[in-house]
Amino acid sequence: MPDLELGFPAMRYDITMPLLEGRVELPGVKLRPMTTNAMVFGDLPALRTGDFGLWDLNLGYLLPAIEAGWELVALPLFVKRKPAYQFVFVHEGINEPTDLEGKRIGSNSYRTALTVWCRGFLQHRHGVDITKMRWVIWRDEYLPTGEMHTAIEKPRDSKKSPVDALFDGEVDALITDISDVDLFKRLETSGQIRRLFPDYEAQDKKLHDETGIFTPVHLIVMSAKLDRERPDLARQLYDAFVEAKRLAEWDARSDRGGLSFPYFRERYLEAASKWGDVFKYGVTANQATMDAFLEYNLEQGMITQKLAPEHIYAKGTLDT
Repeated sequence: MPDLELGFPAMRYDITMPLLEGRVELPGVKLRPMTTNAMVFGDLPALRTGDFGLWDLNLGYLLPAIEAGWELVALPLFVKRKPAYQFVFVHEGINEPTDLEGKRIGSNSYRTALTVWCRGFLQHRHGVDITKMRWVIWRDEYLPTGEMHTAIEKPRDSKKSPVDALFDGEVDALITDISDVDLFKRLETSGQIRRLFPDYEAQDKKLHDETGIFTPVHLIVMSAKLDRERPDLARQLYDAFVEAKRLAEWDARSDRGGLSFPYFRERYLEAASKWGDVFKYGVTANQATMDAFLEYNLEQGMITQKLAPEHIYAKGTLDT
């Protein structure tokens, strides 16, 4: 039989690169790198109909897409994690988490993984009544929502970025992903804006020590149609990602990561000693994390009912 040609997200995470580099054997499968959009700001026909192979998806859209009947199924491969506490920026005068009640909170999107996680942490760990937070959201939601117990409005000027709106005082706080060195520099050095949690690394470490959560923001999904046609494929792919992660970790520990960072190996070993393996794969290792995420999604109106693991993950990976 000819090899199955499988669309594969051309992501550049260190723990997945060995797959793109061809260092992991996938008998009977030929990977075809392609660009996939992790965000769901509109209809994505391929994801909705299951006419794709693999996709790198923002976790915030997984459960709503499944509940909406999209033909996708998750693999318990949480390939991107970003500690969440660093992404809450505020004006002077907001000193405690509960000061966010009644304030205007800017964000690009309401249901990305980071915003869901941050709202959940504020509510459950810091006593914030999140229904009293007033959200200013730049992107419209496409996937259906349940009952929303909070105020959501559009920005006064949609051409102005959420960061600019924060500096101009049109919003009181900002909770959104930052992946831009210039934006980080502007937010961290202006003197006008501060982090609500200046000790964000300590906060994330405490969260991890107490709950095991190191916030996942992306995971791999595969076509549910393909999963039905090839029920053994999901486990084969899962095992390949596990092997890719092992190789990437070996590279880092062997000082072969190729990163231009002084003493990268030593810093890597220090982090591993302090945190352990925070990029764990598998259903069992991530059960507590996903239970919390499911709870937050229900509370925030992202979904209308709790989904069981067999409705989230490919059957071939349920025993991982």
